Amino acid sequence: MALFLAAHWHNGWAVIEIKGVLDRATARELRDFAASVHAQHRHQHLILDLSELTHADADGLNALMSVRTLLDQDQGELRLVCPQGRTERLLHRSGAASTLPVYPSLDAALSAPQTVPAHRMGGAVQ
Repeated sequence: MALFLAAHWHNGWAVIEIKGVLDRATARELRDFAASVHAQHRHQHLILDLSELTHADADGLNALMSVRTLLDQDQGELRLVCPQGRTERLLHRSGAASTLPVYPSLDAALSAPQTVPAHRMGGAVQ
């Protein structure tokens, strides 16, 4: 299955639209694309829009975590847009939603206040 990736910018955020299947065959494609957007445009704040993702597996979830690690290295922030459905349930069942902020829409992700991850505050949660 194919993966379609496109980037656009909105209010200081790089938004990557992901359509299709995110699995073992396409996970590297997402990691490479996100790294390219991050490196070329120096966006520390990235939203992955999973609204049109039709399937994801464990390798796809690992790719999402890899993107988060990339942004963490530059003290950036990652947000996921994922309306209710199969992908949203997978994020919650796997526990990924506890470390990756999930929003029901792009508007919600863009309007939420920026956060500072606990590991950047010496482990304290504010």
